[in-house]
Amino acid sequence: MENPSVQKQLEPARSNWSGLTFESSVSRSAGYRPDVDGLRAIAVLAVLFFHTGFLNFPGGFVGVDVFYVISGYLITSLLAREMLEDKFSLVSFYERRARRIFPALFTVLFFCILAAAILFDPQEMIGFGKALVTTTLFTSNFYFWHSARPLGYFDTNIRSQALLHTWSLSVEEQFYLFFPLTLFLLFRWQRRWINPWLLLLTIVSFALSIWSIHHYPIVAFYWLIPRAWELLVGSLLAMKAIPSLPNRVARELAGWLGIAMICFALRFQIPAELFPGWFALLPCLGAGLVIYAGEAGPSSVRAILGLRPFVFIGVISYSLYLWHWPIIVFSKHLPFRFTGRTEIMVVLLSSLVMAFVSFEYIERPFRGKSSPITRRQVFGLGLAASVLTLSFGIAAYRSQGLPGRYDPQTRQVIAGNLARIDDFDGSCGNFRNEVHKLDDIKFCDLGSQSPHKILFWGDSHVEQLYPAVEQIYKEGGLGDQGAVFAIEDGCLPDAHLNNTREGYHCDSFAKFAMMRAEEKDIGTVFLGFSTWWDRRNGDFCISVDEICRNSLSSDDLRRNFLADLADEIHQLQANGKNVIVCLPFPVYDVNLPELEISNAVFGRFGLAEDPVDRTSISLGEEVRATAISNGAEILDPRETLCSGSQCRVQIGGVSIYMDSNHIARSQIAILENPLRNALLAQPPRAH
Repeated sequence: MENPSVQKQLEPARSNWSGLTFESSVSRSAGYRPDVDGLRAIAVLAVLFFHTGFLNFPGGFVGVDVFYVISGYLITSLLAREMLEDKFSLVSFYERRARRIFPALFTVLFFCILAAAILFDPQEMIGFGKALVTTTLFTSNFYFWHSARPLGYFDTNIRSQALLHTWSLSVEEQFYLFFPLTLFLLFRWQRRWINPWLLLLTIVSFALSIWSIHHYPIVAFYWLIPRAWELLVGSLLAMKAIPSLPNRVARELAGWLGIAMICFALRFQIPAELFPGWFALLPCLGAGLVIYAGEAGPSSVRAILGLRPFVFIGVISYSLYLWHWPIIVFSKHLPFRFTGRTEIMVVLLSSLVMAFVSFEYIERPFRGKSSPITRRQVFGLGLAASVLTLSFGIAAYRSQGLPGRYDPQTRQVIAGNLARIDDFDGSCGNFRNEVHKLDDIKFCDLGSQSPHKILFWGDSHVEQLYPAVEQIYKEGGLGDQGAVFAIEDGCLPDAHLNNTREGYHCDSFAKFAMMRAEEKDIGTVFLGFSTWWDRRNGDFCISVDEICRNSLSSDDLRRNFLADLADEIHQLQANGKNVIVCLPFPVYDVNLPELEISNAVFGRFGLAEDPVDRTSISLGEEVRATAISNGAEILDPRETLCSGSQCRVQIGGVSIYMDSNHIARSQIAILENPLRNALLAQPPRAH
């Protein structure tokens, strides 16, 4: 996203390798406000910390909204001054935008092209090519909207979207495609009513944002019209729509209130599906108050934000924003991996270094009236760079990801692993469904007319067994028994526990699943669950009357769940059911198909890696002991998948998993025999 500025503010800190001054050269200008650069620093650091997981800023993405307010304020200030002095020129305006945007942007795009050509597999390269084309045309917000998963920008599966962050730059440039001419026409024909018109546009845009949040939330996030009000808030400030604050006390109150609103937004866990909407008022009005309070005179907030370290970060914030996300994405594709705080520090330091170099040696020569680069050269270089990035993006897309980069054997391994990523049937799963009665649960049935059935109850780790059970059933391996699947993703089969994340109803689902298990046609109940929650705190809570009473630590959750599991086994056996408990499947630290692709590409250089099994052996043994001591049978997937401490994850370089912990649908047959033996160990109990 662009770090916008009036022209005089486009000549910032004269820094060098021998000694950084943390000072902007425009401090010699009477109109320069170092606190605005300081506010930029807060905005870009918030985004950077959010993306890296540094410190605790769950709402750090609102830094973009702060940027929008700053942008609207600075650009409108410049445009209004030129229009009042009758010096406005659209050509000059877009020349300034090109000088400001193009150098750093295209440098980052060329870096991304090089890195993607080395690190991205063909499927990732196809998506990169599309993103590159739309970024060049400043329409990437529409591409990411069109290709968005249910959570859009907040989806965790954005590992290869190296240009995802350019959506905000596209929104901003689309705004400035229309706004200068709109403001010019208002100055020409409605000068006395400019502020009422701008206020009306702001209200309409905000109202559309609120409406679209409830009907088209991804549109609300990525499209210009529901976002325009954020830039217009800055425009209203620039047009002095509100009288200034000559009183020092009032300035102090306004400034600190603005900082408090921004900080609250940064630390608040904002629901992804409800942003921007009403929640965006916090950072936007907060940023507006900080700018507003600093206009009329000195204040403590203005002084703090004007400190040299803040100003320095603010000065390089555009480059810092552009560089940080590709560095994060490409670092996750390297054949060697950093972990924990080491990874965070490497990303932060790399981003800062690249941002400084980019600003000092790429941006600066294009900036200011003293720039030796002419207008014709600026537009010519911009056009040439655009043609190059467009050409590469189109080639990457039309060639299906530039597969010619690899030899035939490597291409075959890559294709096999890419096929694994989508090799899973989730059609049996329930996800965040409200369950008030048995009919609210979606069951998958095999042999619905069979007098005896086996109920498979659990999460996606049980769901992955469906193709194997289906094959056993078709072969007659279940005798006269059918099968019923009751699957709730992200939940434990426990009516006393609920997932603390928004929208889960694990407790009510388990209550009605138990009711289904107790019906007469069910002879055997197969219980299974993932252990992704182990060694984590706060993911589950004790539920009383379907209300979360308190979150549980990992140790407390383990104790509560094992006790409830024992009670469930007793309850089912008291109702004449056989019980089989599936022990935990291996859970790895990486996406296994992606790891095998990386190994195929980099293994020839001795850079292949092995995944790390994160499954808790002690938890598996506790589950085993609980099941056996209470009379249940067990199925241990590790007996088939593992030999000692070594577990099978690939065949011929192609993963048997579709991610880090689910076996691919086409590979689940590996468990057919042990599953058949476990299911037929005891005949159905008579009622």
